[in-house]
Amino acid sequence: MIIRPLTVFEREAVRSFYLALGPDDRRKRFCCSLSDDIISSYVDRLNFTRDTVLGAFDERARIIGLAELVRSPEAGEMAFSVRPDKRGRKIGTKLIDRLLLRARMCGVRKVFVMFLSNNTPMRRMAVRAGMALSSADGEAYAERILPAPSAEELAQWFAEESLSHGGYFGTLGIAHWGALLTGSAGAAPQPLDLAAPAA
Repeated sequence: MIIRPLTVFEREAVRSFYLALGPDDRRKRFCCSLSDDIISSYVDRLNFTRDTVLGAFDERARIIGLAELVRSPEAGEMAFSVRPDKRGRKIGTKLIDRLLLRARMCGVRKVFVMFLSNNTPMRRMAVRAGMALSSADGEAYAERILPAPSAEELAQWFAEESLSHGGYFGTLGIAHWGALLTGSAGAAPQPLDLAAPAA
């Protein structure tokens, strides 16, 4: 699995991922039921330059999970979602670990996440990530103070970021040419739908 930051050119892939979520998954991600139009408007407002949107990709370079870090002067708010058929594989845990690291590298000193109290997977992720939890009125709040990164951690982070981008495009190429080999001989290459569900 590859995890890397998404760019503004992948906004439509993010939109497709969120719109494919069912009602219960939308409530877990956004803490309320949202229509397609409201989700689409939310995606339109995502700031890929100021904030961080991490994508987790499968072996065919399709998005299977998203993590967001929205920064403010006081703290960074995090949010997570994993494709239903890919849950139970620690994808959320890997996303939160990677997002916490990125937050530290970007100078964020406090992060928090809000979620429904009955969202057990998110609660477990927050506990494993060392976050302090509190609950009230059906909603839960988790926060953590982050230490500043060392010079060694910064160097390692830059190396890992470079590898994740290279690995993604390598995976994309393998998936693309594999599709050509298994398709008809005269078929022209087609762009991959990065947010398409598994067949």
